[in-house]
Amino acid sequence: MHSIKDYYMTGDLHSAALITKNCSVDWLCFPNFDSPSVFAAILDKDAGSFKTEMPEYDIESSYVENTGIVEFRFKNKQNEFHVHDFMVPQEVEKCYNHYFVRSLKGIKGKNIVKLLFNPKPDYARKNPDFQVKQSTIQIMIEDSLLMLHFPKSTRIEKNDNIYEITIELNRNEEKKLVLEFIVGKNNSTYKGQDLEKSTKRFWHDWVAKGHFFDFYKNQLIRSLITIKMMLFYPTGAIVAAPTTSLPEEIGGVRNWDYRYVWIRDATFTLYAFHIAEYTEEAESFFKFIQNIALRHKEEEFDINTVYTIWGDVAPTEVELGMKGYKNSSPVRIGNNATNQLQLDVYGTLIDAHYFMAKNQKDSVIIDKSSIMALIKKIKLKWKDVDSGIWEVRGPQYHYTYSKVMCWTGVDRTLRMKDDLGLTSEETDDLRELRSEIYNWIWENCYDSSKKNLMQYAGAENVDATNFLFVLLQFLDKHEDITKTIIDNTYKELEENKVFMYRYRAYDGLKGEDSSFILCIYWYISALAIMRKSEEASELFKGFEKYMSDTGLISEQIDADSGEYLGNYPQAFSHLGLVMSAYYLNRYGDKG
Repeated sequence: MHSIKDYYMTGDLHSAALITKNCSVDWLCFPNFDSPSVFAAILDKDAGSFKTEMPEYDIESSYVENTGIVEFRFKNKQNEFHVHDFMVPQEVEKCYNHYFVRSLKGIKGKNIVKLLFNPKPDYARKNPDFQVKQSTIQIMIEDSLLMLHFPKSTRIEKNDNIYEITIELNRNEEKKLVLEFIVGKNNSTYKGQDLEKSTKRFWHDWVAKGHFFDFYKNQLIRSLITIKMMLFYPTGAIVAAPTTSLPEEIGGVRNWDYRYVWIRDATFTLYAFHIAEYTEEAESFFKFIQNIALRHKEEEFDINTVYTIWGDVAPTEVELGMKGYKNSSPVRIGNNATNQLQLDVYGTLIDAHYFMAKNQKDSVIIDKSSIMALIKKIKLKWKDVDSGIWEVRGPQYHYTYSKVMCWTGVDRTLRMKDDLGLTSEETDDLRELRSEIYNWIWENCYDSSKKNLMQYAGAENVDATNFLFVLLQFLDKHEDITKTIIDNTYKELEENKVFMYRYRAYDGLKGEDSSFILCIYWYISALAIMRKSEEASELFKGFEKYMSDTGLISEQIDADSGEYLGNYPQAFSHLGLVMSAYYLNRYGDKG
């Protein structure tokens, strides 16, 4: 199987495809991110793909600049042709026709291009019934239709349910294969129109709207395009990743479905869009999470950890029969973290409201009753044990990060007191609660002998969320104790200087955790804020050497081999990169 870092992604703001460097679509779900797969060879070689099978050619690849279009350049001594793979972005709430396009152009000589079309619907659990008619291959998937449009001069042969497609391509000749997914009983809308022109224009116009400082500009653009492609336009939701079950450990069981929305990501997402001045995306995502908060004002409701792209509670896990990426099983759909108690979600939601009230005040309305309902939950629950930000599947503890986020929720509410119209009594109560939580954390989670905040009350180990406490202003960037905590946390969690673990402790699962990419960006951000910019810049450049030349970033990375691990691309990692680049640009040495 291909290395995870050798995949590109393209998307249409409803779903996304992963494509190898040799031009094979190995992952694609239609019509939405969390729909069953049509191609899933990334998880099992027999689970469907759409390959360009040209072993006698050398292949180079890259994104077309400032777009979600992937270009493949096939060359040998006599011949050359190029392929552009892309999905067509559609900013519509109800999308009935989705497109994946494979556009071919002859550059030199006479090229006989062979492709293998092998869809396996519903995570390869169903055998497709094919029909070939009027220059299309058609497959019914439930009540929808998958239709591959091919040029009229194409030769089609079927072998073992795989269609071998052969296209003759001469110099300057252009031919297209268009994979169209038609929802329900709707009709095809592909009439030979130039979908690449409109797609390129969409991405160029979108990039032009953004603001990117010169430092690390190209990667910032790629990261923001990547995050944009993980946005589900109908609701404004942003998935953590477009994939499921890419392993955190090769051959291990730490394989999760990330095609959902985590509340914990809220403020980071808003911050990244704000940095680049993408106010529409920030408002859209904020509306999504605000609707969750508004729905849960009643006392009997709890905020869940994970939601679907539609704002519903994410489904629990089901294990599929696939072999898994490099035999890492089980392959799961759904996510049991949805039922965990994670106390940080209440503070996270309030922090997101505060962020928007501060930075985009004219475009949002902050509902006092929903904020006070969240505060009520914090009052009731902050002394409870929970599962923590990392969704540990073992015993619950008094996690320091969870308590700090409860403190953050109260602190941000106090900062909004005038906008919310808090009474003097409400303000006094909140100040007392904030002090109570703050004092509890220092009394129970700080180990004076180790001079550090521990992962939870009574723990022997630390957690990388300590770095976040500088950004959240729980730790004062000017105080010596902050520098000590940050330095000691780094010393315990770093590996080979540029890699960072979330924690080094048993977490209730078989196998071992790998270094977590977001955590190094948290550390870089904390250093920059503390005006240790030279050290931060050195780490930023040091980690850059391990990034994929696709510009995409995974969730985790093997500290020894540098191989990407976990679901990919990972929104959290890209958000971390944008955030750390911003702080480096703002506070000092950019290298």
